[in-house]
Amino acid sequence: MFELDFFDKKTEVLLEEYTLTTLTPEDVHRIFGFHLEGNCADVDLEQLAQIERIVGKSFNSEGKNIFICETQG
Repeated sequence: MFELDFFDKKTEVLLEEYTLTTLTPEDVHRIFGFHLEGNCADVDLEQLAQIERIVGKSFNSEGKNIFICETQG
């Protein structure tokens, strides 16, 4: 399972987190080019758009740093 975390760019405070139940390890590999294997990665706007298409949800990324993490399911 994967989690998308949004942090304030200035204060680095966690603002939002979403569990992405429909995103698969294969999706992540296709988007990022590697498996997270329990780790986290920065998400750029192009990658976020790909995630949004897969999960069917839009996320507000303005003024935020975005990370995706593989979590225990």
